[in-house]
Amino acid sequence: MLWNEALAERRWAWSERQESLGFSAQCKRLTEWRSQSKLLSGLNAQSEQVTLKRLDLAFQHFFRRVKRGETPGFPRFKPLHRFKGWGYKTHGDGWRLLTNEQMQHGTLRLSGVNAVAVRGRPRTPGTPKTCEIIKRGDRWYASITLNCEPVRQCGEKMGGLDWGLETFATVATAHGTETIDNPRHLAGTLDAIRGVQREISRKEEAAKKASGRSRGFPISTRLRKAYDELRRLHRKVANQRHDFLHQVSARLINEFSALGLEALSIRNMTAKGGQHKRGLNRGILDAAGGAFHQLLKLKAEEALRHEVAQRSRSMNVG
Repeated sequence: MLWNEALAERRWAWSERQESLGFSAQCKRLTEWRSQSKLLSGLNAQSEQVTLKRLDLAFQHFFRRVKRGETPGFPRFKPLHRFKGWGYKTHGDGWRLLTNEQMQHGTLRLSGVNAVAVRGRPRTPGTPKTCEIIKRGDRWYASITLNCEPVRQCGEKMGGLDWGLETFATVATAHGTETIDNPRHLAGTLDAIRGVQREISRKEEAAKKASGRSRGFPISTRLRKAYDELRRLHRKVANQRHDFLHQVSARLINEFSALGLEALSIRNMTAKGGQHKRGLNRGILDAAGGAFHQLLKLKAEEALRHEVAQRSRSMNVG
């Protein structure tokens, strides 16, 4: 409600008065809204400011894309199912993380939600700073940012890495080459995903025919279960891919002190081809070369003296 109200105010101010409202102006308006609305006054004020900040960032990204001649994508009104969550910007104001010195397990307390059990621990303990509550599919997650100094061990070898599909990666060193197999996570689950998608399509067509509506038709319990199953399968593939990329990137950074990579543009690689290249495009996206390179860079920064150098043609490391 706050996102939509703030967006409507910005649009009205520009269309009626040619006035461009910013984050500070809407924060002042938020004080008035909270005095007039029991719902808003009952929520955390800083969390509401985070929502206004996200809207401000959406407008900044819109104007940046306009200047660059890209597809702008004007900020849109959002129904409840498209709003992905909210955030807190200060520990102790609306949220609190209670745990031990090693940050092993613990409890997350959220204003208006109560206590939530926390499992596991961060690789590098630190001081809690911000918290984001995120909805993915039918599940909710808490993403907590810690103020810490990550330290990662690094090796002594030097080499180059070539990402691909037949083999996920080929690593060349002075002593020879090593290949890392492509696990093809999506291929192993694709038949099950297609089966559920066909089931959903049949149930949707039956619901449309029975209700006489192509949009806004009633969703039966069985159709809702099929949606849940499709989300579960996609979540399974995403988790497998995420775990594999982290393990491989961590092992490589642990072995190398310098690693050369080719410059990749996954968007350009999958931009053309249509039906004739659909399977190849799916394999490229499933292998997630861009995410893999990004994880290598992040882990190299944690290792401090690591260097990951990109080469558009040459794989040699100077």
